[in-house]
Amino acid sequence: MYDFADQKRIVYIAFAIILLISSAVAPVAVFYPVKVIFITPAATAVGTSFVSLITGGLGLALIAAGFFALALLENRMKRYLAAGLLFAVGILGVLLSLSDYYYVTPDGFTYNGPFSISSQSYQWEDFEKIEERIGTQDNTRSVQSIALYFKNGDIIEMSSGKIYEMSGTLISNIKEAGGSHERINLEE
Repeated sequence: MYDFADQKRIVYIAFAIILLISSAVAPVAVFYPVKVIFITPAATAVGTSFVSLITGGLGLALIAAGFFALALLENRMKRYLAAGLLFAVGILGVLLSLSDYYYVTPDGFTYNGPFSISSQSYQWEDFEKIEERIGTQDNTRSVQSIALYFKNGDIIEMSSGKIYEMSGTLISNIKEAGGSHERINLEE
């Protein structure tokens, strides 16, 4: 017959397995939609960096490891210390994932990059230029990265994510506000 302690361990291991499996899909299937829901309705496009998916997945995996520590470590002090530390770092990873986003509105562009606590909002007049860096991959020419230059000296460079889908909107709004658009061939 199982006693209460064994049942608790089974529940901890079940939670750990569920979170471990979720760590592979939750950043895309849960975290990204949560961002889209809570970001302003004025946003015409919302994106997140690849780093966000990694920090979210690692955060959930660390929380899962905390449940494994609760279930498998025998020494009470080590069990709670290890679980507490793993939970804290895991929650930090999830929070960093949720706070990593960028979006376009009719008024401007808002960016909260990886490992940032606060976002920066830029009006279209704040942009100096946008660069599309073109390269060849598998005999196909495509945009490899996009760089946004601001009049205050800030530069944001992104090489993956929704930014490619937003690039047409960004280019037209930046040019309309007096900024420039450049295409740079990386092979030259």
